[in-house]
Amino acid sequence: MSIKKSLSELPESVLKKGMLKKILEKEVDVSNEIYRKSFKETYKVNLDICGAIGYQIYEQDKYTSKYGEQIEDPDVTIMFEDMDYVRGLLRGEKVGTEWGRDTKDVRHMNKKDLLVSTRTRTNEGNAQLLLAKIPIFDQVVKNFGTSRQGRILRDEPDPIDPVEEGEIASLMKRMLSEPVDVTNELYQKNFQGQVLKVNWDINGNIASQIFGETNYYHQFGKHVESADLTLVIKNPEYAKRFLLNLPTNYAPGLDDDDNLLIYIKISVLSVQFKNPDISRFSLVKLPFLRAILQGNFSETPTEEENKKDERENYGNYIPVNLPMGDFESEVVPYKVFEHFIEKASNIVLRTCPCRERWDCQNHSKEYGCIFMGDDTKNMALDSSEGYVATKEQALEHLKNAIADGLVPLLGRNVDEAEDGHGVKDTGRFLSGCFCCECCCIGVTLSKHGVAASMGGDAGGSMKGMKIKVDPELCDGCGTCIEVCPFKWRKELDGKSSVDPAHCTGCGRCVDVCPNGAISFDIEDPNYVENYIAKIESIVDVTDQTIKT
Repeated sequence: MSIKKSLSELPESVLKKGMLKKILEKEVDVSNEIYRKSFKETYKVNLDICGAIGYQIYEQDKYTSKYGEQIEDPDVTIMFEDMDYVRGLLRGEKVGTEWGRDTKDVRHMNKKDLLVSTRTRTNEGNAQLLLAKIPIFDQVVKNFGTSRQGRILRDEPDPIDPVEEGEIASLMKRMLSEPVDVTNELYQKNFQGQVLKVNWDINGNIASQIFGETNYYHQFGKHVESADLTLVIKNPEYAKRFLLNLPTNYAPGLDDDDNLLIYIKISVLSVQFKNPDISRFSLVKLPFLRAILQGNFSETPTEEENKKDERENYGNYIPVNLPMGDFESEVVPYKVFEHFIEKASNIVLRTCPCRERWDCQNHSKEYGCIFMGDDTKNMALDSSEGYVATKEQALEHLKNAIADGLVPLLGRNVDEAEDGHGVKDTGRFLSGCFCCECCCIGVTLSKHGVAASMGGDAGGSMKGMKIKVDPELCDGCGTCIEVCPFKWRKELDGKSSVDPAHCTGCGRCVDVCPNGAISFDIEDPNYVENYIAKIESIVDVTDQTIKT
């Protein structure tokens, strides 16, 4: 048994001290490139593990720590709030987590405890759309989508009284008998020409509902045959909160059979920054938190942990407003996006959650994400955040985003679909976004040494084109260094330089160079067609029902 796993068996009073000492004494390589990039300035951290305190000081070429004391004026204070979560980390258990911030701008890492598991009769993965039609799920569905991670967390209510015998049954009966106005415009839109049959199983109590175009029926103590949707809640305390409709933070997910799950988010770790404008993504520069966030904190990963998702992620930033090769009279991003928009069976447009989170003052929040393909038909978004768009609307969205100077990013990202929206990615979910230099997640991560690509084999610029600097024209003015949002560009021997393996090829440096010293070298005249072909090899956005 590993040291960490044996440590996890200790009593709580001993465990928290042992865990803290392990974090503080963890070897830190101050010569590491990521370390030196992350700690150009001194960074002070206070730690509190359920009452056990200590501090860390990260300097350019030095790391110090001390147990039992905290430092004045820290840059960040990190508090572990849940000993069960600590034990799980040491045992190597996989714990689903998600970030959020409260009304006091304290960041929280929340574990996701199961509330509802769902099953659909058709197994078409459309549970979100069915849930969105059931009145009691109004507030739940509004928590779906990637924007929930930037939205202010709801203040948790006071602890509820213990669940009494028969209380769940009583609350279920009250929920079932809530008046349903079948003449309501939204109700009629949801159930026009169709019937929705729902079975419930809450802590062993069963019930059913039938929503019809002109009628609503319910029955406690009995299920209906051939239910379109079956909902199971096993935790009685969570069931009580849900049935009382108490303010709660929800998140979607998928089980091993790709059924939709709904979680309640419970804070296990809080983070207080001295500067409230600092992003939580800056935490990845702390070695121990990097290990936690990347899921490799355990010394001995299990066989299940070592299993990798074989679905390929791939994508690139596509430079805007730059003459390149055969496309001197046509904006390259428009050509690429247009190709997929014209083919897409379904298109969802939404506002930008990143610019909403940071209240961007430089670019419009309206020009946000674009999702394409059959899998997007299973998304349920609040109308204030997104909508199903026509091809004409999508192309207008694209034109406006490019005109605003935003850099398009297009590709497949399985996490965007499944962790972000709770929608199974079956190879029919294409993601696109329009990034600014101030709020983009990729920019923030890259500043701390984390790859900014969509993952997979997509590091660097688009294949077939290469960024280059003409040393005769470059006078080392530093304009490109200042404008590089990813902070990869640097001065070398008095000239601008960047590692091609790191450069994302966003094109900002080319656009601002006063001497025209930076350009893209088109190594393959078919680079646009090849990029489109690569995306098509891993994502199919066309209508699958036609093929069937």
